[in-house]
Amino acid sequence: MSKTNKLVINADTRERSGTSSVRRMRHEGLVPGIVYGGEDANVNIKFDHNKILHSLDHEAFHSSILEMVIDGNSEKVVLRDYQLHPTSDVKIMHVDFQRVSSKEKLSMTVPFHFTGEDDCDGINLEGGAMISIINELDIVCLPADLPEYITVDISKLAMGETMTLADLTLPKGVESQILVSGGEDTQGIVQIAAPRAEEEEPEVVVEGEEGAEEGVEGAEGADAASEEKSDDE
Repeated sequence: MSKTNKLVINADTRERSGTSSVRRMRHEGLVPGIVYGGEDANVNIKFDHNKILHSLDHEAFHSSILEMVIDGNSEKVVLRDYQLHPTSDVKIMHVDFQRVSSKEKLSMTVPFHFTGEDDCDGINLEGGAMISIINELDIVCLPADLPEYITVDISKLAMGETMTLADLTLPKGVESQILVSGGEDTQGIVQIAAPRAEEEEPEVVVEGEEGAEEGVEGAEGADAASEEKSDDE
């Protein structure tokens, strides 16, 4: 679990407008967005495209409480969705944020950080390999308890063993959405698997008289000659 420094987004309000106005806004290097949720009305906003693009490159931006400053007024939000241009993953078309209340639990998707590989006997002594089954977890918690990520320690796993949700220790105040919804704790997270054995090339044995072997060689020679003839043509 980790907490990052405060992440701040600066935005300005915008009038709800048509396609042409939004297109012009994007040409000016701005991204349209919206803030919704809570007791306040939805607010249409706009912000600098390159700054948002840079923020999206950081893992914490997707799983942290963000401070959004709109026209000088600050409020707490989380990133809920964003749309990319259909032919470019470096052009953002729209971003959605949701307000959060310190007293209300929220659902978030938080990444796993796997640790303990250097101390894992299943890897270092038995020659196994770590295979991650899922790389993130849907959780429920109050905003103050939201972790940037969840640490998964694999140091105690032996060859062939799998860690499940039942084996995972979540930070205080954090619950798994699967379990809250009545699901099972048998969902696998990571396992130590045996490396795949290298497949040996099967040895081809040609049985029969020497003449038969010569016949085989002659046939191969004829095939090669046929290929050369085809190439010449």
